[in-house]
Amino acid sequence: MALTLGYLSILIHLIIAPVVLGEPLPAYHPLKEERVVIERANKTSGQFGGAWSSNVGKKFEAVSDHFGNGELEQAMNILQAMHSWNLSKFERAYVYQFMGFIYVQQNNIDKAIEVFKKCIQLDSLSTFQHQSTLFNLASLYGAEENWDLTIETLMQWFQHEVDPVPEGYIMTGIAYFQKGTPLTALPYIHIANTKSVKPHENWFQLELAILFTNKQFDEAIEVLKKMATNWPEKEKYWETMAGVYMEIQRDPDALSALTLGYKNNAISKEKSLENLARLNLFLEIPYQAAVIVQENIDNGSLEKNEANLKLLLGSWTAAREFDEAIKVIDILAPMTNQGDLYIQKAMLLNEKGDWEGVRTAAKQALETGTIDKPGDIYILLGMAYTELEEYQQAIDSFKKVLEVGAERNKKNAEAWIEYVSDRLGS
Repeated sequence: MALTLGYLSILIHLIIAPVVLGEPLPAYHPLKEERVVIERANKTSGQFGGAWSSNVGKKFEAVSDHFGNGELEQAMNILQAMHSWNLSKFERAYVYQFMGFIYVQQNNIDKAIEVFKKCIQLDSLSTFQHQSTLFNLASLYGAEENWDLTIETLMQWFQHEVDPVPEGYIMTGIAYFQKGTPLTALPYIHIANTKSVKPHENWFQLELAILFTNKQFDEAIEVLKKMATNWPEKEKYWETMAGVYMEIQRDPDALSALTLGYKNNAISKEKSLENLARLNLFLEIPYQAAVIVQENIDNGSLEKNEANLKLLLGSWTAAREFDEAIKVIDILAPMTNQGDLYIQKAMLLNEKGDWEGVRTAAKQALETGTIDKPGDIYILLGMAYTELEEYQQAIDSFKKVLEVGAERNKKNAEAWIEYVSDRLGS
């Protein structure tokens, strides 16, 4: 059985610790990598037991018919009457076993435990039936939350079980977990998840919870990968995997996890979509961030609000997709009346050499009345007028800088006035 190094270290601790104390684990122990089970003496022939007398056989047929028809009291009456018969150990063990089945159906757990114990003590059924009875008894102890007896009975079951079913391991793990020893429970739960052909979500959840509690993040990631593979539609597993990666500072892997979940149509919560976009942006993949935000605003998964539009704007700008960024500003700026957005539009248009657009955006910025440093925008406006050969308007803009601009703006404006005046006079 393949085990991760993290789990292997736990198993070694569990296996070696008793040896140090002079109590090596028995060869059949479920955590031994090379198990050697104890061969049980063949009490009876056949899978389901040996022969019984003709009269006993007829009674068991009647019991079986009543049981199959749901006539539990009638079946129980026959079995109880048979106690006074001169039964063989095998026949008596079979009576107790059948009584146990009926008590379970009647939800009489205490009586079921009592008769199953008697059945096992007779030690006369076939190995198949003996093991089945032990497993049922362990299950009943678990139902009564008697975890010590659950574990003790399961260990008896493991003695003779060549290839234990995953349910045996998970039951043992749950018992140890409920006893308050999660690290002891962990390898049993892990083996159960590894052996099980059909994945059980609650088993994986229990394993994951123990790993998180003990901050075993590398092992937790491996479990989350399996959970996301088995239940790819579950958003929480992709989110949790990404969160663990970020916890151990593996941001690119976190992005890969969220991206794979997104491609599986599992990422749909607004917060998760925003995190996916921001992580792309943080890792300098702005185009992908923009695409994610844009398509989810378009399909309604993300609200078309100020925060999301600013995220979209930042992404398109970082990707140097200036036309797309300007489209966002045209929506966002009227919504917020923030002059800085018009300034940003003017700067983007400046990059494109669209001086008419720069002029318009700069004017819009000034009209908002929200500009903290108007000198900067008057400089930009004057430059636009200059490029458009509207020299007088350019000079007027630069003179405005002398009125409202900072000292650094004023020196710059004076140089521009001199330059434009020369152009105007030529």
